[in-house]
Amino acid sequence: MKKLSLSLLILLLGFGILTAQEKENKSETTEKDKDKKEEVRKTFQKVYQEITLEDFETTQYSDKNLVFSKTTKEEGALSVRDQYPAPFNNSKKYLGIKVYGRSGFTYRIVPGKELTLDKYTKEISIWVYGKKFAGHLDLWLQDVNGKNHRLRFGNTSFLGWKKLTVKLDKSVKQQDENLEQAKKIKILYLQYLPLNRTLHPIWQYFYIDDITATVRDKYKDRQSDNW
Repeated sequence: MKKLSLSLLILLLGFGILTAQEKENKSETTEKDKDKKEEVRKTFQKVYQEITLEDFETTQYSDKNLVFSKTTKEEGALSVRDQYPAPFNNSKKYLGIKVYGRSGFTYRIVPGKELTLDKYTKEISIWVYGKKFAGHLDLWLQDVNGKNHRLRFGNTSFLGWKKLTVKLDKSVKQQDENLEQAKKIKILYLQYLPLNRTLHPIWQYFYIDDITATVRDKYKDRQSDNW
């Protein structure tokens, strides 16, 4: 019986040591993972930067920048506002949009100035203030080959300011075939699609601020052919 008790005690001690070692190894692995993630984040910050394309502070906007069909019951208007801007980049002004529509109607918000990018773009963001109206916001841009792409920011049926982001995938051509030819991608317009399925159109309101892009320098051909 004493031998059995001693053996059991040795087993328990061994199990305790193994458990402690496993916890220690797991803790070390977790710390290494954290360090690795932090290193990746710092590297990303060195390579990429967020730049502002439109902050709505000085660009002039009018109802002419809101395009929609005049043959239906669609109505709409734009207005630059200065109360309760997005909590970003010390914003002072932003753009208000109101539309009279329902599902099946389409509204385009055309930039008041040319919005182009000559750097490699990872993603594009926009601050949107939603008022719980059912709607969908898209971004249309043109790549370096002249092809148009529709990128979806998503639903705007939330309340308050929210940063919406779209990533540019490989279908959006950004790198020039000839690396010495500096071509640009261009934002064509924002597109708003009401999603309310009411029998008659209703007035809907939303607000946009600070269009930004996360970019890095394009790769260049540094190899000289003069030899």
